Amino acid sequence: MNEYMPDENYRAAERSDALLQELKKKTETGNIIRSIGIGVVTVLGVGSLVIQAQSMNNIDQSMGELNRRVQEIQATTDNIAGDVYDILEQGCDGSSSATPVIRPIVPGDGDAVMKPVIYLYDDEPGREVHTGLKLHDSEMLYMWPEAGMTEGQEYGWDMTTSEDGTLYDEDGNEYSYIFWEASDYGDHSFEQGFCVKGSDTAEFLREKLKEIGLTPHEYNEFIVFWLPKMQDNAYNIIRFEGLDPKDAYNQHFELSVTDGENELADSMLRVFMVWQASDKYQEIEPQEFQGFERNGFTVVEWGGTEVSAQ
Repeated sequence: MNEYMPDENYRAAERSDALLQELKKKTETGNIIRSIGIGVVTVLGVGSLVIQAQSMNNIDQSMGELNRRVQEIQATTDNIAGDVYDILEQGCDGSSSATPVIRPIVPGDGDAVMKPVIYLYDDEPGREVHTGLKLHDSEMLYMWPEAGMTEGQEYGWDMTTSEDGTLYDEDGNEYSYIFWEASDYGDHSFEQGFCVKGSDTAEFLREKLKEIGLTPHEYNEFIVFWLPKMQDNAYNIIRFEGLDPKDAYNQHFELSVTDGENELADSMLRVFMVWQASDKYQEIEPQEFQGFERNGFTVVEWGGTEVSAQ
């Protein structure tokens, strides 16, 4: 089931909304009846007040029950809608002022390139740099901030750097990183990697990502994004791409970061997790990693894709 539009939640939201509308109509009818009752009391005078008061009390009780049910259904509908449409693309600075975005269902979405984020750490803060990303046989799905595009599916971001990784666009808007997602990763092989229990996935990711070279800030953000999709599986088969400049990930999605003098970044680390859920343990040759050394102007990127079951 596509995570962006859960069918059961969507139908539940529709049912709740229909019931809510019906109850609201009853509430409006009840309000009209109550108003008529008050008018009758006024016209008939005090002599009929006792009889009418009893009727009005019955109406008030019914109205109270209707209002209570309306509030309950409204809360249920809001909760379900939140589950279905909780796709708020917040500003990369952590603000909550961004416009909510409902993602479309994309064919092959299970193999999409998910949540790559690019951090830029500059030992010479205030430098203007260009980040270029060229896609091969894929389509850009989402990005933040918006990038300019040149011929050949190449996207570019022009940002001003800082030492702690904060980025600024030409209008002075602040970002923690560059975000993008694309379709059709395409490489589904697991010649090397790991088979990990779902319940052990968090600790595994922390250990391996630290070994690869991510900082606690970076690997914690990685784990927070991916763990909810993985921890309840019996097993997860995992491999890490991007570490070799000649591997499939780097060939499929070319990344370059240059300054105003067209000099490349001093060091770059790309960590792209390819994974698949499994209901049983599978033997696989483990990957080995070399430590990453950060020197000068450093680029770090992480992302991943869930491979659809064959």
